[in-house]
Amino acid sequence: MEMAFDDREVTERSDRLLAVDGRLDRPDLLVVGGTGRNCGKTELACRLVARHARSTPVVGLKVTTVDRGDGPCPHGGDGCGACSSLDAPWVVSRELDRGSPKDTSRLLASGACRVYWLRVLRSELADGAADLLNRLPSGWLGVGESSSLVSVVEPGLFLLVRAAGSTGAKPSARAAAHLADGVVVSDGCSFDLELERISVVDGQWALRREACAIVIDGGAEGRWGTDVDAALRRTLASLAPQFDRVLVRPGTVGRHASPEPAAARPDHPEAWVLVTPPVAGGIPPGLVNAMFRRRSGVHAVVATIHPAGLDVSLALCRRELLREVIAALGRTPGAAADLGDRFSVRELRPEVRDPGAVIGRLPVAARRAAAAAPACLRAAETP
Repeated sequence: MEMAFDDREVTERSDRLLAVDGRLDRPDLLVVGGTGRNCGKTELACRLVARHARSTPVVGLKVTTVDRGDGPCPHGGDGCGACSSLDAPWVVSRELDRGSPKDTSRLLASGACRVYWLRVLRSELADGAADLLNRLPSGWLGVGESSSLVSVVEPGLFLLVRAAGSTGAKPSARAAAHLADGVVVSDGCSFDLELERISVVDGQWALRREACAIVIDGGAEGRWGTDVDAALRRTLASLAPQFDRVLVRPGTVGRHASPEPAAARPDHPEAWVLVTPPVAGGIPPGLVNAMFRRRSGVHAVVATIHPAGLDVSLALCRRELLREVIAALGRTPGAAADLGDRFSVRELRPEVRDPGAVIGRLPVAARRAAAAAPACLRAAETP
């Protein structure tokens, strides 16, 4: 049964503004980029909208960046004139036509409750994106079509679409390729990605990866929460949509023992394993995806979160570090970061910072939405 949603215009959010590495953190946003024109990115975005709009309201977003307001069409040729006549740093317009072949119309026809198009000067992308995303109501999902957007936004998921047989990529796609959660190949009719691998967990976009997660069970009772069994169940439930294999193994005492992952080739996805203790609120997909994006060039990525005021560390590591990481997490919350003495470790630390540094440059509507938040969290990346 399809659900009915209130489609009244909402232009302000009242929830907390977050930032990750200087980019606006939006785990409720899935971004689809493309390596070139007519590669299938709009079709993929439309299929994702249609798949999820039955259960959760979805806002479709399209971003077009230009170098100057009176310049040529960014797609080449004469274009439609919408970007060449840009007379402001950015303009956000709402699509109302479901019958046009335009990308925004296709998103609306696919089931999006509303669709917005941001035309923005490249130099003003950060502010324009903040204005655009301010129109995505709390509790709704966003599906955006853009490659440049991820330079200023940390999305829940970023998929880069490439046409089968294509080898080149436009500059914006090359610049964003290292941030992609996956490259999806399109033959014009279908994709090499199983769309059922993409889901929503607690309002955040999740990707079920061909990888393994291990939950450490045991240690001091109550160390990771007062109800360890409930935390374990919640952690397993949150990881199941994100990993093909989720195992439980003992930390310091032996219950729920499971074998280690089978031997993996260095280039196999299971060469990387997420290791975490039980967490009362579960493991958010936005954090897992952020850790996977930062694994290049290091042996492990370590993050510390603070559920219920507790310090809890989890690690995404190469398989050869598995024993060391499990032992470290079994000792103290910060011990995994100490592996940096012997291995290359990238650390993600949530930190509180002055919200004025983020809010001061936002549009007036976004500033009002952010005013209710006493502070912004920042995941500071330490090489």
